Amino acid sequence: MKFGLNYSRAAIKLYDEGIIAPDVFKCPAWPDLIARVKDRYPIYIHFPLGAGEGIGDAIDGETKQPADWAKFEKLLSDSGTPYLNLHLQAPHTRSGPPDAEQTLANLIRDVEAVIARFGRERVIVENGFNLGPQALHPAFYAETAMQVVEATGCGFLFDLSHARIAAMRLGEDYRHYISRLPMHAIREIHITGMQVIDEYWINRALASGMTRELIESYIGPDGAWLANHMTDHLPLSDEDWEIMTWAAQQLRSGAWREPWVTSLECGGVGPFWEATFTEDEMREQVPRLQKIFTIP
Repeated sequence: MKFGLNYSRAAIKLYDEGIIAPDVFKCPAWPDLIARVKDRYPIYIHFPLGAGEGIGDAIDGETKQPADWAKFEKLLSDSGTPYLNLHLQAPHTRSGPPDAEQTLANLIRDVEAVIARFGRERVIVENGFNLGPQALHPAFYAETAMQVVEATGCGFLFDLSHARIAAMRLGEDYRHYISRLPMHAIREIHITGMQVIDEYWINRALASGMTRELIESYIGPDGAWLANHMTDHLPLSDEDWEIMTWAAQQLRSGAWREPWVTSLECGGVGPFWEATFTEDEMREQVPRLQKIFTIP
């Protein structure tokens, strides 16, 4: 199993200096970036693709349009990325309360369409969660992820922090929620720390040189999108370290299928995420996590 880390300027700097040594960098699906780094660093791509609209295709989360498959097929080929990932997500427009059966049918329809293009052995689906005061959407139930994997035969991208947040939204223990996910089908794992985006994080971004207007483009006016909600992609706290140790034990015991990579999704490209994971935090947390997730 490889250990991955979000690509960022700080991560590359520390890698070049020999201070951190992830096996691979997880990159966004940006052609210019991939062309620039693919021959210099070990990389793979995490695609911004979602299933759940029920249109018989994936949606590009960056353009909000059906996927440009010529673009993504070239990126797969250029980077050597082993899997094409799809985020299980709720429809962007709907009327009335969400219907669990229709949600599942939409997800399966979209995933099967992508499988028809790439083959079930190359497609993986990722568990998610929704923010806001509304109840957890059926797209993010553990049972939904299990049913999609069972119905389509695709693999599973297990995001530990997404599972923890979904469990919080349901008022249940995260271990119980995870036990209902398709852990037998894991192909990739994402890990992060979890904290509440509050004024501390906004001030930290301001201190990095960001304007408040730019910060709001990431988290909404006054932090409306993330503020006062537990969210992921942040450095690890004491509680997070305990959960990382537990997760590694599940892999060692065989309770979870061992993935090809476990990636830390902290830092990344863009000023807000660069401000949330400093070089000092990288120096301390990346080697420690890599050691925890070294599976004999």
